[in-house]
Amino acid sequence: MCSWSTESGQDGLPQDKIKQESKLRLIDPGQALCELGLEEHQLRFTSTVYVEEDGPPTKTADKIYQLIKSKVSDTPAQYSSDGSITMSDSVLIKVSGDEESKSVLVSWSHQDEDLGSYLLQIPKTGLVT
Repeated sequence: MCSWSTESGQDGLPQDKIKQESKLRLIDPGQALCELGLEEHQLRFTSTVYVEEDGPPTKTADKIYQLIKSKVSDTPAQYSSDGSITMSDSVLIKVSGDEESKSVLVSWSHQDEDLGSYLLQIPKTGLVT
């Protein structure tokens, strides 16, 4: 019989404890899920902010990208040709709309909660630079 629990390791990363036949082992969470025959589920948060900004959506996306680069220097941001911005392999910012009003979608995984919440504030507080 197997049982498991999660705790933070010395490096602050989650580690799963698996107890199997009276033996206790610390292993990577992905390995624990595999050994227990479970599937990993990813929790994502998504929020949309509506902004009044003149110009095409790509101009607004570029403005957001420049603000991110100036405010978040420790996490690299990638700007795609479609106007989307990605950070930390799990944060996505996508601007859509017309010449006057835009919607800015911000989506992030629970592991990047602090970063995603912070980035959501950029279009909420205004894009005036």
